Amino acid sequence: MSKRRALFALLAALPLAAASFACTADSEDISSGSGDTSDPFADELKNVEKNGKPSPQWVYSGMMPSLEKPSVVVSLSAHTVRVTGLVPKTFTGKLPFYANLGAMVNGQQQVFLVYPVATGKIDPITGKQPVGPGDYDGLRISPYVPSAENPWGGFPFMAYNRARGLAFHGPITSVAGGDDPGDFEWRLIRGQVSHGCQRMQGEHVVEMAHLLGVDMTKLHKSSEVINNTTFNVHVSFDIDKSPEGKLVDVDYPALDGVKRPTGADAKIYKTWDSRDFPNFVCAYDRARPITANYCAAAGKPLRDALTGARLPADTSGPFIGTVCKADSDCAFKVGSTAATCKKTAAGGYCTVPCAGSCADKYGYAPTFCTKDGAGGSCAAKSAEFNGNCSKIPGTTSTLVDRYIGTSTASAAQATVCALK
Repeated sequence: MSKRRALFALLAALPLAAASFACTADSEDISSGSGDTSDPFADELKNVEKNGKPSPQWVYSGMMPSLEKPSVVVSLSAHTVRVTGLVPKTFTGKLPFYANLGAMVNGQQQVFLVYPVATGKIDPITGKQPVGPGDYDGLRISPYVPSAENPWGGFPFMAYNRARGLAFHGPITSVAGGDDPGDFEWRLIRGQVSHGCQRMQGEHVVEMAHLLGVDMTKLHKSSEVINNTTFNVHVSFDIDKSPEGKLVDVDYPALDGVKRPTGADAKIYKTWDSRDFPNFVCAYDRARPITANYCAAAGKPLRDALTGARLPADTSGPFIGTVCKADSDCAFKVGSTAATCKKTAAGGYCTVPCAGSCADKYGYAPTFCTKDGAGGSCAAKSAEFNGNCSKIPGTTSTLVDRYIGTSTASAAQATVCALK
């Protein structure tokens, strides 16, 4: 999830001491990062929240309805969570490709979805995980939990074991976005990495809250708490078995030590990623009121929502990095800014002015903001799309610094197709 973000006000409102929460700021310590790339925690908190802005409120515009008679099953070994329930009879939409159909129950379609999770890391002294297997009566859901000392990111926090402070919440960790050092996005590490909670991808925990009866198509206050005890949460070390009798895994990478089921009885269930479906979950923009399909403005999907197949890219027109000889060859705009042709006698490419970042477009090489005289201009990165710059005459692959200008972007470098 490419955007992320005070919990103390929330915790003060809960009738438990903060120290009793396994996933509170007291115990969910975040590494500042040592620079050791072998450390999976090194990139925690290096994310867009470092710009000092508050955590966003997340809006759900996906295809799933809230489910009736839901249940939640967690496998601490396989690092999965399965949500099963009945599609409301009033639902007339279509279900996405990752929604698995179960039996018909009194005329209602049973459906289940599988998401990856993180679990508690092994205590080096006791050799045990800080986990709470058992059965729990529902969840205490806080739909909007902004970051304070812990990077909750504005994602829902759904507690099932209040005595131990165990809950489902956002990913905590982040990774470098693309290949630009300094750019980070939310990304779940699926493995034994938490202090007992089930961390989830940001978009997944938003959708899961919606499945379990919290209307995530609207905004929620940080003080809001919803108690839903009408369903069971089952947490176990056993590998989960789906309604169709398969041992449950999910299509998401995992660290060594995750016991992913194998064999004919195992099935890898599909899931989804906000990078493919930016229109399913997005950050609330105060400049735009909440409307139906609010997240459509966040970007077009890159996959077919009904099949999961990747959609063909439209590369019929010019974009940043397209070969040009004159401005007329660059007949497109980025926002309200018209593109121009940056050229020498040896060749040229289309560009737009920039400060800190540039727009990317599916089907074209990723872009980077480079210094250009007193300002900045966008260039295509050296990539397979442009034959590592060989398809842009007059350019060569060159490592350059990011032009930051007046933006809040971090310092970074990238290899771009620069004019010779």
